[in-house]
Amino acid sequence: MKQLLVLCLVLILPSCRAPEVTTMRPQNPSPMAEYTRPHHRIPIDSVPDAGITIDLSGGFQGKLYVPDKWKNENQAALLIHFHGDSRVAQYAIDQQSTPWVLFHCQWGSGSSAYSRPIQELGANAFLDTILSAVQKMLPETQIASICLSGWSAGYGAARSLISDANTASRIDGILLLDGLHCSYVPEGKVMAEGGAIDSTQMQVFLDWAKLAAAGKKSFLFTHSSVFPGTFASTTETAEYLLQSLGIKRQPLLAEGPMGMQQTSVAGQGKFRILSFAGNSAPDHVDHYHGIGAFLGELP
Repeated sequence: MKQLLVLCLVLILPSCRAPEVTTMRPQNPSPMAEYTRPHHRIPIDSVPDAGITIDLSGGFQGKLYVPDKWKNENQAALLIHFHGDSRVAQYAIDQQSTPWVLFHCQWGSGSSAYSRPIQELGANAFLDTILSAVQKMLPETQIASICLSGWSAGYGAARSLISDANTASRIDGILLLDGLHCSYVPEGKVMAEGGAIDSTQMQVFLDWAKLAAAGKKSFLFTHSSVFPGTFASTTETAEYLLQSLGIKRQPLLAEGPMGMQQTSVAGQGKFRILSFAGNSAPDHVDHYHGIGAFLGELP
């Protein structure tokens, strides 16, 4: 009789059942696919894999590339790029209207793959090694400015480099291509559920943004709408910087490089943030293939 009563209660009162527990699926990388926008790509198969491999201490390497048309220049800017196929960055350098020298680093996946080598090598030693190699290749060329760029996980190297005050003073600009992440506090708790940005991991970039806003450095940060789920997205880190500086986004619907759809612009002085639509892997890759256009916009 008791069993029959229990069965009747379950059938009559389904709302009394224990709620199902659902877990948000991590989106790193984003599992979504969409076909609304084109995703143009640099024709890397037709780009020679040029450059000279430079050995760094600790078994790490980088590739130094100088376009032939700029080997006799009196001055040039140096771009140190982290993460991605080197041919994309080489193509971008070739397309610039002013002289650039490229040092490209491809060290693996994840921001720690880029932050740890700099810490092991030493930020100043790393920079000195690159400048020494450039001087050996171009003895008559003066490096007028030094800029860092990182796509995706490459921001880890930029963070380690500008965390050293002496090295930071030698760097003029930073270009981040859909790459600036940090942890949530508490770990793994997204902001919509009460989590917060880990400000300690953002401090060096906030300090750099303040300098750029004052016109003392340059900082261009592009981001997509990809939501990793397990750590702060580039949209959230960009918003953290803007809110910390009291800068508001301005809506802007415009076509960007590679068929990208720009949604807003924000900035002050030499600090700019450009936001773009898209929550898929191709949208993320667009930012790297657009490096040539973005490099031209670096203040």
